[in-house]
Amino acid sequence: MPEPPSRNMSRPPLPAGSSSQYPGPPAQGGQWGSAASYPAQYNQPQYNQPRITGALYPGQPNPGQPRITRTLYPGQPNPGQPMTPMTPMTPMTPMSPMPAARPSGSAQNLPPWQNRNGTGANYPPQAPGAPGMSSPYLPQPGMSSPYLPNPGMPGSNSHRSNGFASSQVKRRRRHSFARLRNKYKGFSAPMKVLSLILLFGILFSSLTGVFEIINGIILYTQISGAVNHLKAAEAVFQGGVKGDNSKYFNVANLQKAQIEISAAHGDFVSLSDELDHDGSLSIAGSILPSQMTALRKVGHIAVDGTAAAQLAVQTAIEIAPVIGPGLKAEKNPSKPYLDQASFDKVMALISSIQPLVHDMSLNAQGISLTGLPISASQSKMITDILPLLPAVDNVLSQAPQYKDAIAWLLGIGGSRTILLEPMDTAELRSTGGFTGQFGELTFTGGHMAPLKMKNLGAYEEDHTFLPGGSGPIDPNLYARVESQVAPGLYGNWWPFDNFGMRDANVSADFPTSAQIILGDYKNEFQKNADGLIMFTPQLIQQVLQVTGPMVIPLYNETVTAQNLQAKLHYYQLDNAGIYKEQTLEHQPDAELARKLFTQRVTQQLMLTAMHLPVGKLLPLANQMLQATKTKDLQIYFDNSQLEGLIGKYGSEATMDRSNAYDGVFVVQSNDSGSKASQYVTTAIQDTVTVDPQGNATHNMQMTLNYQQKGSVYGQDTYRDYVRVYVPQNSILLNGNGFMQTQPQTFVCSDPNCQSDVYNDGTLVCSPPVVVGTKIPYNGNLSVSNFDLYATGAPPDTNSDEPGKGMFAGWVMIPKNCVMKVSLSWTVPPLSTNGYQMLLQAQGGLDTNVNLSISDAACPSSSNLHYAKTIHGQNTMFSVQKSGSSCTLQNTPKW
Repeated sequence: MPEPPSRNMSRPPLPAGSSSQYPGPPAQGGQWGSAASYPAQYNQPQYNQPRITGALYPGQPNPGQPRITRTLYPGQPNPGQPMTPMTPMTPMTPMSPMPAARPSGSAQNLPPWQNRNGTGANYPPQAPGAPGMSSPYLPQPGMSSPYLPNPGMPGSNSHRSNGFASSQVKRRRRHSFARLRNKYKGFSAPMKVLSLILLFGILFSSLTGVFEIINGIILYTQISGAVNHLKAAEAVFQGGVKGDNSKYFNVANLQKAQIEISAAHGDFVSLSDELDHDGSLSIAGSILPSQMTALRKVGHIAVDGTAAAQLAVQTAIEIAPVIGPGLKAEKNPSKPYLDQASFDKVMALISSIQPLVHDMSLNAQGISLTGLPISASQSKMITDILPLLPAVDNVLSQAPQYKDAIAWLLGIGGSRTILLEPMDTAELRSTGGFTGQFGELTFTGGHMAPLKMKNLGAYEEDHTFLPGGSGPIDPNLYARVESQVAPGLYGNWWPFDNFGMRDANVSADFPTSAQIILGDYKNEFQKNADGLIMFTPQLIQQVLQVTGPMVIPLYNETVTAQNLQAKLHYYQLDNAGIYKEQTLEHQPDAELARKLFTQRVTQQLMLTAMHLPVGKLLPLANQMLQATKTKDLQIYFDNSQLEGLIGKYGSEATMDRSNAYDGVFVVQSNDSGSKASQYVTTAIQDTVTVDPQGNATHNMQMTLNYQQKGSVYGQDTYRDYVRVYVPQNSILLNGNGFMQTQPQTFVCSDPNCQSDVYNDGTLVCSPPVVVGTKIPYNGNLSVSNFDLYATGAPPDTNSDEPGKGMFAGWVMIPKNCVMKVSLSWTVPPLSTNGYQMLLQAQGGLDTNVNLSISDAACPSSSNLHYAKTIHGQNTMFSVQKSGSSCTLQNTPKW
């Protein structure tokens, strides 16, 4: 690095190659100021040539040649101008003998060769022309010096050598330096060291500021240049017809973007190299280590990112002839975006960029952008991208092994249809809620057809008996539904004569329900579907927390995570809301109209999620992954590879059929023909006693508290089919609260039922007790209007799920009543490693759980207790023995 001029301001003219600024004492017999004071080799003729010294870097002219260097201070001639040769040095006048002592107040008793002051004046100062000591280092009359301005030469420093005031200033400086030197000599050794450290600190801080300014300018220039190239690449795709995404696969545009991205990549490579290897930046890094480390990491990420972008643009150019026309035909969903060849190129691209993304992910770990020389917008862009890198790295690393499954899902070489069904938890069913609507997500070569939600009731129900009601859209489809029955052992309790897609989620094992629904879809609509996605309103709430409020223009409504449930209930259950739907949607059938607002919410949600900014993609993915574990999102694909992937990272929402440990799974199904589940709370208290042989006896009480606080849009009395799934060889001991169907025993009719209906605390109501009317049921629920029946043990013990035991029956609860259902059973020993129990939870339901375990293997432990409200989460409980005491451990199990 060139030496700063300030370091060379007082250097005297020296012979080329001299290593000292000042010659040593005169040789034996020589005099100061004479030619003999120079070593003999410097008395050669070539050293008497005019010379301009002060060269700051290698490559200066050879001795004897005029040498021109850069300017040392203002007023010196420019390097490019010819220099006037200096007048040859005249013989020096011998020095006068030094006085034995100097007058008081004069400078130190220094030999004249150490008198290195700015003017070269003798001590004490002499009058002009008076005899005195001269110095070989001062210019003689007629001799010019490159260090002092010549008379008549313009220079900003010329005033410093003229006038009395200048002499006084210089005199004061000399005295100040002399005093400091004397004080320094008087310091102790530790004080001298401390003084030097403080001085170095002050100087180093000043130099650091200079380095920061210089490097800040350099870094800003390089970063802004690279960013400008990236902006230019982005600008290439601006303009054109709104919504026409084919511009992103216009070859000419891509080639222009490729040039800009390559230029940005070059800038980032240069920047990263400078950050890694520049010496001055290393000095700055010792002072600001975290900032420099972060800046280097950002540099590496930028290099890898632009390298990946180069590969992506090249692949886009190659597949543009296929995907471009597909995007042009956006409204033609049968036109594919990708064929097999272009899909293979995309997968090859993923393999190529995965190492780059992995390196980016490693550099993103622990990075902080605080104090970096980047703008707020650049900081936000980087902050949005960094959290995505580990997730993207993980996805890309596994993509090659799922190549065939991805091609299957995207419909490469064909088409794929996935059914989408929202669940209404206000009408609780086995998987979480009633499914009265559906949509078809159809992919052809990656091209997804527009989603349109449909009301299943318009196909599977006849509303001609209702005021303003309409018949089914397709009479043939309706006829197929009328002749369809519940499959397998579910038909033993299913209470209606017909069975359609809207009711087909009868199994709490989601893959089983999904297969039943897909079978019914094929039978009813005469076409195949390849998968099913079901979700609860809770998922919509979670997505809205990420996306923010969502506007439904037709209704002039803004839906938020906070008001979603209220809005859905208003338009589905409130007559005023339903009438508004009928008016805005021009649908006279109230039963069909009341679901139209929900359909628009679902469609708008999908559209919003597909156009989220990059920074919100990871939070959305995390929300959806967590929703699979709480059963608010349940996914099934008719593809074993994709099913395995769901099970690996989320939950398949399967029923655990293992008999290696104890287990309880309580499943409710609201078949009241009403939306009353939203007003029913569920609490389960289970006391488990494990005897010395390992037999586990359960005494469980389930409390269903039904306080009707609003419209239920249907029948008042809550009719719930309750199934308790247990290990296969469990033995029922007793139970109560289940309606006795064989024979049916009449107890009372409203309004003549007492508050404590059965006089044993099983069913207690706020008077009057109102049973009301019922909807049409078959023989599996043969009840009459206004009547209540005797209760007892669960009548159904023949399980509808393979590999599981089941105790089940109908539970009837009038509004504003509390029903207590009790059940007791014994589970034989299942494990030799201590007691374990898996508690599975139904989707779409908050359950208050209170579990107590008393284990004979732990005689001194009485506090094996767990109490919590769970929402769809499966939990494994295990008794951990340590000596004579035990603890109860609980862990999630998906």
